[in-house]
Amino acid sequence: MPMLVLLKSPDGPAPRRQIPLTGEPQTIGRDAERCQIVIPHASVSREHARITQENGIYYIEDLNSRNHTFVNSRQITERTRLNPDDRIRICDYLFVFQVEKETQVRPRPLTSDWRKGASAEVDDEGGQETATTIEASGNQDSVRHFLQAAPSERLRALLDISRSLSSTLELEPLLRQVTDVLFQVFRQADRCFVLLMEENRLVPKVVKTRRASDETPRYSRTVVRRAFESGQSFLTEDASMDASLGGAVSIAELRIRSAMCVPMIGADGQPIGAIQIDTLDRGRKFTQDDLHLLTIVGNMAGVAIQKAFFYEQSLKRQREEKEIELARKVQIGLLPQKLPAIPGYDFYAYYNPARMIGGDYYDFIPLPDGRLAIVLGDVAGKGVPAALLVAKLSSEVRYHLLTTADPALAVTSLNNHLIQAGLQDRFVTLAVLVLEPNTHQLTVVNAGHLKPKWARAGQYELVDLGQPENQGVPLGIVPDFPYAADKYQLDVGDTITLFTDGVTDALDAEGEFFGMGRVDYILRPEPDDPPSSLTASYRGQRLVEAVHNHAHGHPQNDDIAVVCFGRLPPGAAPSTGSPVYMI
Repeated sequence: MPMLVLLKSPDGPAPRRQIPLTGEPQTIGRDAERCQIVIPHASVSREHARITQENGIYYIEDLNSRNHTFVNSRQITERTRLNPDDRIRICDYLFVFQVEKETQVRPRPLTSDWRKGASAEVDDEGGQETATTIEASGNQDSVRHFLQAAPSERLRALLDISRSLSSTLELEPLLRQVTDVLFQVFRQADRCFVLLMEENRLVPKVVKTRRASDETPRYSRTVVRRAFESGQSFLTEDASMDASLGGAVSIAELRIRSAMCVPMIGADGQPIGAIQIDTLDRGRKFTQDDLHLLTIVGNMAGVAIQKAFFYEQSLKRQREEKEIELARKVQIGLLPQKLPAIPGYDFYAYYNPARMIGGDYYDFIPLPDGRLAIVLGDVAGKGVPAALLVAKLSSEVRYHLLTTADPALAVTSLNNHLIQAGLQDRFVTLAVLVLEPNTHQLTVVNAGHLKPKWARAGQYELVDLGQPENQGVPLGIVPDFPYAADKYQLDVGDTITLFTDGVTDALDAEGEFFGMGRVDYILRPEPDDPPSSLTASYRGQRLVEAVHNHAHGHPQNDDIAVVCFGRLPPGAAPSTGSPVYMI
């Protein structure tokens, strides 16, 4: 008859209370009126879980309980099939699902140590072969009892293992040390496998054999999976005759006789891998004391391996931080180190990436005939990938503007070149403005970027630069796209402001965007503005301060770049500062 057997309660080991499963739906919970299996404990939900049966197969499902339901140490989120010997944990109550058959030998009763699980016995030509399981993360009293009764050589072995495991924080040498020490302790062992969980599967990291063989050593997935998923250490005196393994084909093929397998438990109590030790000699069996010892070693190795893993992760992060710091220095070197010095004009630049390095880009490029190109771009994305594309963009923009006199044709050529080079599903928005200081004429080419703002001091108005029909698509999308240019004449006191969407997308504590309306409010000239407020440096600083005040400590979610320039009004002096880099 199928049944649940209570192994453990909050008070400690339980007297193996048997709860028959009738085949009808049975609800587990603390509500005596609505539940067929009552657990009178406050941590258990009123209706915690339900066991059902379909076509002779039993299932368990969690009923959205507060503290969840676990099968073989794993939280279940949907209806889960129950197999014999599955462990079910509800809060501090531990059950085992058992199915007794007439042909099955009844398991030996548990001893006072609740960690010793059911033993499966099968007859082998008049002899008996026994499989034993031990809870890998059980109470400390059983461990202390074993250590007190262990021979001196076993205690010395544990001390040697402890010293070996603490001698290095490098993962691969540590794993090799584990196998070397285990071969010294368990002299009957022929093979040892150390496996770690990677990408939801157990991967053998170290394999050690005592006997030379032309064949590649293989471990038993059945044995390892049983130990890892149940969280129990496992010992079989003869795996080939062990009915509890279900006659696994791999065991017969590998000719495994006596075998032990223990989960390696990390500091957080979760299994991170497993150790399998086996022998191919039927006359050299492992004992229950061997299993106790290997269980302790598995716990020690689990913590040591986890520390080594964290150490490697720390080293990896340090290397990445150094690489990012180097990339940051390279990116700073690509940006202008000083503002242009053109009589009658004022310039301002600000750059603040959301991360250590960013995907915004700007430049001041001197062109033939005294012209100056003011460029601002935004690469899709953030971080290292965007920064690498910025490095390429920086050189390509400079090359195409210097080799093609017409700014629109230069941007068209740049677009085709980037498409041929491949942007890996990324694109770039770019605004190119070419200033002729002698005539104060401004040529604007826009490749999908936010329109620059033109503050016209004489008319007290703020205008978007660029006609709608000339607003081009971002670079890297459409081959041979014909970009077009617009021309403007700058008057005294006029300023031009370029910025990336990190300005408009800046969020405050309530999640409200800074928005284009605030940008217009900050940049729009007023009749009572003093000459000093009509300079590019003043307007740029004011916009940046407004964005910072709006965010007020809220994490920056995108790179921010602001570039301003304009004709100085009478009595105003140009800024003598340098570009502002917040990196």
